[in-house]
Parts: sequence; structure tokens; C-alpha cells
Amino acid sequence: MTTTEVFRRSSAMRLVLPAGVGAAAVAVSAVLPQEVHYDKGMAPLWVPAVAAVLAVCSALLTARRLVLVCGWTGAVLFLWAAGGVVLDAFRAFYWATGIPAGEFAQVDWPGALRRFVSLLAAAVVGAGTLRYQRATSDGRAPRQWGSSWLGYAAFAVGFPYPMLKLYWCLGGSIARPAVYTEGFPVMELVCLVAGASLSLALAQSWGRRLPRRLVLAPAWFATAALVSMAALMVFGTASQLLGITDGPVDFGDTQSLVAVGTVYLSWLVFGLTLGGATLAFQRATGPVDR
Repeated sequence: MTTTEVFRRSSAMRLVLPAGVGAAAVAVSAVLPQEVHYDKGMAPLWVPAVAAVLAVCSALLTARRLVLVCGWTGAVLFLWAAGGVVLDAFRAFYWATGIPAGEFAQVDWPGALRRFVSLLAAAVVGAGTLRYQRATSDGRAPRQWGSSWLGYAAFAVGFPYPMLKLYWCLGGSIARPAVYTEGFPVMELVCLVAGASLSLALAQSWGRRLPRRLVLAPAWFATAALVSMAALMVFGTASQLLGITDGPVDFGDTQSLVAVGTVYLSWLVFGLTLGGATLAFQRATGPVDR
């Protein structure tokens, strides 16, 4: 048995399991009553179902190109299905704590289950496909991306959104919504400090002296949150344009479209650069916890 075949057999269940859990989550969320509706523009039910089928195909097929196509497509569809999971988390926080938040404290539990499982499945299927791609690269050394420049890039792209909110709070009018009642952007600035510190930890040598898990855990968590939020906008807008979903985007309001699109795209770039820096950091620091 070749090395590739051994790898395929040992990793098949790693892809079949999340695919099965994802399919089960879709089935459960489809039959449970949906009492709260805030999922306009989010992925329809068939998206994670198709992703689950593709993940299973990726685990069972043997042709390398088909394995990669099915694996990466399944991971991307699971990511689309996960769009909105951060919104679910915020709503669940207000629901659990009892902090007055009106309708924002109500949770679409069936949809939240589907989106949370989809996010986990996207991570597992994507990681499994990447491992397979690297293990079957015919001896070609995969390109190694350094965590330093990716970390500095993540540091830079983390500033636009918090600075924009601060600018609006201080009276700036460029791209400001017609109705803007938000106060000082405390949470945005807190997230900016945390994200900037995390990015520098991935980029600079002092981050290597910290406990490995203390860096990796929040870095992967932030990556998942940022990319899933950006996926909600990217896939939601594209699917609305194609008529697949009935989304909330007003294509007639150019100013709002540009402002919102810029914010979400900055989150996408932030998440991708942070994820790349985290992966590079993880490989550079090795599997041994310190």
C-alpha cells in the first residue's frame, strides 16, 4: 500500500465524521420550529447538505484532483453555511445574561445549531484537505509563508473599521449612515487592541516565548469569527445578485453599499491574513506545547 493510500484511509473518517454531523445538523434544524427570523440573506438549507456530500466524496475518492476539488468546495460551502454564527453568538450572550437588548436577545436556535456545526465542519474539512494536498504533493516542497509579514498585514488591516467608527463618533460625515445613534466605540477599540496585540505576537519574536496555546487558541477563534462574518456578506451579496436568496442588500443605495462592503471586505482580509499568520506560526513553533 502506497503512502498516499495509507494517508487516505487514515484521514477518511476525519472528513466523513464532520460531514455526517453537518448533515445531521441540517436535518434537525429543518424539522425544529423556527420561532425567530433574522436569517434573511443567509445560506439556504441545501448549502450545508451539498457540502456534507462533497466532504464524504473527498474522503472516499482516490483521484487526487477530485479529492481536492470536492474537499475545498465542501469546505467553502460549509463556510458559506456558517455565515451569521457570530450574530448567533451575540444574541445567545444577551439571552443567557439577561442584559436588556430587545429583539437582539432572541435566538434562532435551529439555525444557530446549523451554522455552528457548519463552521466546525468547514475548519475540519479544510484542514483535512490541506493535509492531503501537502502529503500528496509528489515530493514538491510546499511554499512556506512566513508568519512575520502576514502578522504585520493583519495588524494593519485591523485598523480601518474601528477607526471609521471612531471617526463617525467624533462627528465625521464621510460614508456615515443617515441615522447614526451609536456612542463611543468602546468594544470596537477593545477588539482593535486585542487583534493588534495578537497579530504582533504572531509576527514578532516575543510571541514565540509565550505559551503556544495562549497564542493559537485566540488566533484561530478570531480567524473563524472574522472569516465567517465576511463570508456572510460575500456569499450573501453574490447569492442575492444571482437570485438564489432574498437578501437585505439595497443595491440602489450606492453609498451604503460601498461603506458596508468595504467594512466586510476589511474583515475578510483581516481574517485571511490572521489565519495565514496563525498557520505559519503553528508550523514554525512545532507540535510540542511550551
